[in-house]
Amino acid sequence: MPRLGTCCSVVFLLLAGSAAYALPSCEEGAKAFAPCELAFTWNTGDLPASASPYQQDLLNVEFRSPSHTTVLVHAFWNGGHNLIVRFSPTESGSWAYRITSAIRRYDNHESTFTVAPTANPGFVSVANLRHWWTTNKQPHLWLAAAVPFLGIDQPAMETWLDARKHDGFTHIRGTLLTLGQTLKPLTPDGEPNNAYFAELDKRILAAANRDFTLDLILADDSFLQSGFLANGEAREPLVRYLVARYGSLNVTWQGIEHFEDVPGSRALLKDLNTLVKKYDGYDHPRSTDARITSSPLQRDGWMNYLIEACPNPQLGAVEHQFTQAPEIHVINETNPEQFRQALWTATTNGEYPSVSYQSLQNEANVKAVQIWFHVVSDTRHWELEPYFDVDGARATGLNEVEYLAYAAHPGIVEITLPKHKYNPVWINPITGEEIPLKDYKGEVFSQQTPENTHDWVLQVPREGHKASMLKSYYFESQSPPIQEIEYDPAKIPFTIAAPPADAFNPAIPTPFEAKLTRAARATRLVQYIWWGEIAGGPAGARVLGVGPAGTFEIPKDLLNGSASDLNIRVQAINSYGKAYELDKVYQLTQ
Repeated sequence: MPRLGTCCSVVFLLLAGSAAYALPSCEEGAKAFAPCELAFTWNTGDLPASASPYQQDLLNVEFRSPSHTTVLVHAFWNGGHNLIVRFSPTESGSWAYRITSAIRRYDNHESTFTVAPTANPGFVSVANLRHWWTTNKQPHLWLAAAVPFLGIDQPAMETWLDARKHDGFTHIRGTLLTLGQTLKPLTPDGEPNNAYFAELDKRILAAANRDFTLDLILADDSFLQSGFLANGEAREPLVRYLVARYGSLNVTWQGIEHFEDVPGSRALLKDLNTLVKKYDGYDHPRSTDARITSSPLQRDGWMNYLIEACPNPQLGAVEHQFTQAPEIHVINETNPEQFRQALWTATTNGEYPSVSYQSLQNEANVKAVQIWFHVVSDTRHWELEPYFDVDGARATGLNEVEYLAYAAHPGIVEITLPKHKYNPVWINPITGEEIPLKDYKGEVFSQQTPENTHDWVLQVPREGHKASMLKSYYFESQSPPIQEIEYDPAKIPFTIAAPPADAFNPAIPTPFEAKLTRAARATRLVQYIWWGEIAGGPAGARVLGVGPAGTFEIPKDLLNGSASDLNIRVQAINSYGKAYELDKVYQLTQ
C-alpha cells in the first residue's frame, strides 16, 4: 500500500497561527492515546470558487486499528487552503486509513502508519452504572478543576496546570466559545477566528500533554447571548469544527453554561448533542452544565452523565437514588468550611467533584482537595454508594469492605456495620492529620469526633480484605444497586401540605411544604426535591424547591404564557435511603 504522504504530497505543516504545542505527524510520530495530525492543502482550481472550507465538510478520514475497529474523523479548516485532521490512536500497532474528500487528488487514497505504545490508560467513559473507567478498563477518579482558558496567559496556565497535577486533579474544565476575552471566536463573517483558536489550542494541548481529561463546555452565557447558536444553519458547521478540533482528545462534552437560564435550551441542547454525536468518532461522554441540575434532560436520550450545582446537598442525595448515571457536583463555595462540606457531602452522596476556578484561589481549599484525593484514591471509589446506617454523619461505602463517613459538625458518629474486623481512622479534613483507632470488631461503631471545633472524616476499611480483592476482582465486586421507587400514596410517609389548594398564581411567591404522616426511625430525616412540569410544555421538568418546605421559584421558561396545568412531583428519600415519589396537579392562574 503506497504511503499517502509520498503519492499525494500530504505533509505535516507547522502552519502560521497553529498551536505552540505542535502535534506530530501521524505518519511519523504517532503514540497510543496521544493526538497526532495529518495536514492537507489544496490548490486553486481544486475546488469550485464557491466552496467554503468551513461551511462544507470537505474531507474526512476513516482510521482502522490493528484490532479492526474504525474511527471516523473529520477535518477542520485551519485558514487559507489548509485542512487538519487531528487523531488519537486508541491502541498501538499498525493502523490503516482511507480518505474521503471533495478534493479529487486526496479522495479514496489509503495508507498505513505505526503507533508506538504508551502507559496512557486511555479515554474516560461510564462504568459500573454511576462511575468511571478508562479504555484499559481501570477505575478512574474524576476530580475536575475549572479554568478560564483564555483568561490567563500561557506561562500562568502552565504553572497552574502543574499545580493542579500535584493536587491530584484528573480533569480540567473550561469553555470553548466565549465573548468575554479580547480575542473573539468568530470573525464578522461568522467563520472561526484562527488567532482565537490558536491561543485556545495552546491551553488545551498543554492540559492534554499532562494527561488531563478535558471537560469542555461548548459555549458560555456571553456567546449564547449573541444568538449565533440559535441559527440552525450556522450551528452544524460550528459544532463540526469544534468536534474535529478537540474531539480526538480525551474529552467529555458539557453542553452550554447554565442551560436553565437559556430560553429554548432543551431543544438547542438536543440538536447540539445530536451533532456532537454525529461528528465525534470516539463517542465521548455527554452532559450539560447546569445552574441546578441537568437531570431533567436525561429523558431526551443524548445524555449519559449528569451535572448538578445545587448548594443544598439534598438534591444530590435524592437524585442519586432516582437516576442511573454518574453525577458530577460543581463546587462554587470559596469559604473553606463551606467548601469542605460541599466536597465531602458530594462524595457521600455518591457524586464526583468539579471545583470552580474561584474556589481554588483559596489555599485552604487547595489543601482540602489534596487531603480528599489522598483519602478517596485509597478506596474502591468506583464501587462506593451512599450508606444510610449511620447517625451524626453522611456516609458512603462498599458493603462489608469499607465505609467513609463525613461529620459536618462534631459530635457522636455511629455506624452500623456487618460484623468483621475493621481498621478505623479519623482524618482531619483541614490538615490531613490521621488518628488511627484500635482494630474494631463489632456491629455498631459509636464514637465522639476527636475535637469539637470542626468537621471530621471517618474511614472504616477492612484493609486485609481490600488487598485480597485487588487480586480477586478485575473491576467490580458487586452489582450496583438500583432503587425501587414507591409510588403508592398509601405507603408514602408524607403528603403535600402546601400549596394547599388546587390552584395558585405563579407570579406570586408560593410556599410549599411536605408534612410527615407518621414518625419513625426511618423518617427522622427525609430529604426532598420538588419538580414542576407543564403538561406538554417544551421546557420539560425543572427544580422548584429543595427540602421539606420553602417558597417555589418557578423559572420563566417553564411557563408557556397562558394558564396551564402544572404537575408538581415530589421525590424524597428517608433515613434508610428508601425512595418515594408523589404527584399533584395544580392549575396556574393569572
